[in-house]
Amino acid sequence: MQDNIRKICQKTLLIAAFAGCMGCSSAQETTASATIAQESQETTSETATTTVAAVENTTAAAATAAQPTSTAESPSSIAETTVAASETTTSASESTRSVEPVYFEGSNQEVLYQKMALGRENYYAQVAGDFFEHVKGHTDINNYDQLFRHTADRYFTAEDFADCSEDILKLAKNEIYARHGRMFLDREIYEYFLTRMWYEPTYAPEEFDESCLNEYEKANIELLVSLGA
Repeated sequence: MQDNIRKICQKTLLIAAFAGCMGCSSAQETTASATIAQESQETTSETATTTVAAVENTTAAAATAAQPTSTAESPSSIAETTVAASETTTSASESTRSVEPVYFEGSNQEVLYQKMALGRENYYAQVAGDFFEHVKGHTDINNYDQLFRHTADRYFTAEDFADCSEDILKLAKNEIYARHGRMFLDREIYEYFLTRMWYEPTYAPEEFDESCLNEYEKANIELLVSLGA
């Protein structure tokens, strides 16, 4: 009886051991299968990444080949650069002048109207108008007139300027310079001469060469300065 029981127990143990071994083997197989699948997935991912990188490198190389080199600029680009440099040079040159010339556009009649409009708002134009009318007795005043036309033709005396205010003396002196195209830093004086049809602004004060003045003009300027111009 005891022998039978012992045999039954031994069989039971053998069966249990056998079942345990089968379970371990199955688990090992499952783990191995999972590892193989993971390695396969990683290999596939690496392959895909390598392929994408190769495509990107190829695209970049093609784009680089398509771009023009810096030594082969288009004609329009060169022209634009030249114009920009020219404008910069001109701007730098103009900025050194203390005053710039002002020009009027249009027909002779249109320019006259523009100058007349400017004169209506200019202090010295009003002073000159009063001088022409009340001192010289001119009733037909126009933008072609000069205060003292003959200061370039003869020597004047203090008597010639006896009835002149300080403003008129100042205009008489600068009228001599204005005939030679000199411009003026004083805006009101500059704009007064801009109202004159004969005036052609050309030289900034620092550019003006007084050697262009004749002996009459030099002497009359000295006289006007001595009188307070």
